[in-house]
Amino acid sequence: MINLDRYAAETSQTILDSVRGDVLQAKDLEKLATDALGVLQEQGVYAFSLYLLSKSGEEDQQDKLSSEEFGACVIMAKLLNLLNKPELKSLNSAFANGWDKSPPELNSCKEDILKHISGRIAADLKRLLLVKSLFDQVLIYTRYGVKALTSSATEAS
Repeated sequence: MINLDRYAAETSQTILDSVRGDVLQAKDLEKLATDALGVLQEQGVYAFSLYLLSKSGEEDQQDKLSSEEFGACVIMAKLLNLLNKPELKSLNSAFANGWDKSPPELNSCKEDILKHISGRIAADLKRLLLVKSLFDQVLIYTRYGVKALTSSATEAS
């Protein structure tokens, strides 16, 4: 049996790790994760992907992205990485050749990502609902994680 909650928590932590740099601010990540979660819950996985890809900008170099654009790239890239975990192969939702791009590099393959989501993930209702649930959990953990990071930083100062 696969512990999906563990993978959601680990993926959330990798997203939160990106806040420690100067590029992505905690408040920007919290707002983006909250907005993306709303789209995911109300409209589904494809609309959620469209939302993040529309927020990710056009550049494929980190230093040319705004905080929000970089945040959108990080969230989307980390979720795609999650689907490629060997333990989750049974979901059959991973990219055929894997996903090993850095977050900003996803801007150069937005069409491939959308085709994958509409063609592979959405092709099976069970798979779609499982991916939606998994993404939902990652974003919830990310929101709580940002709040924990910002409250501990506030208390330390």
